[in-house]
Parts: sequence; C-alpha cells; structure tokens
Amino acid sequence: MELKLGHMTLLKRLEHSSCSLKDFTHASQGVGNQGHHYAKYLNDIENYGYAVLIGDYYHITGFGVAKLEEKRMPRPVAKKISAGTTTEIYDGADLKQSCWRTGAYDFLKYPSKFGEYLVYPKQYV
Repeated sequence: MELKLGHMTLLKRLEHSSCSLKDFTHASQGVGNQGHHYAKYLNDIENYGYAVLIGDYYHITGFGVAKLEEKRMPRPVAKKISAGTTTEIYDGADLKQSCWRTGAYDFLKYPSKFGEYLVYPKQYV
C-alpha cells in the first residue's frame, strides 16, 4: 500500500513523539477541515501496522520507522545529462572563444553598466 502525503506527515510527527488525536486535530484548527482527515489517516496507518494506539496516544511502530527510512532512501543520480540524442559527455567547448572574426570579443574589454555601477566581465583562464 502506497501511503499518501497525509499519512507520511503523521508518521513524521509520530517519529519525534507520541501524540493523541486531540494533539493532531486541535493543533491545526487554522487549516479548516483537517481534523477529519487526521482521524481518517490515523486509522489508516493504525490498520496498516505503522502506528499503534496505547491509551489515548498513538505511537509509531518499527514498521512505521522502516517505512519512513524507505522513503528517505536517496534516488539514483544520472552520471551525465543528455537529451537522449547524444552519446558523448558534454565538454563545454562551445563556450570557449572560438570565433575567427577579428574584434569579435572586444566587447569583453569594456564594463557593463548596472544602475550606477560599472561591472567588468569575469576573466576565465
């Protein structure tokens, strides 16, 4: 069962300390009808085994902690960025000064005016 954002929010709150239903519903009165959803989500996570009701307080179980850790697992990151049409790695050669026309890069000798200030271009080696 895939948990919704409301379920995960409650599990994260239970991870730090146990709470009663009143703690959830009365802390969020400015949200509107959120108290109804908290009661529904708490019943759901209790039925899934991620939380247990002891007395008036809900406590997170080991399964709930495991579910939170599962969601925190880092996603794999791509090693290179491409649009799917190239196979080589981008080297940035198109950003180098490669124009053969005389005076094409003379504008880099002069500052740009931003408000009252003159800003010289960065020099890349």
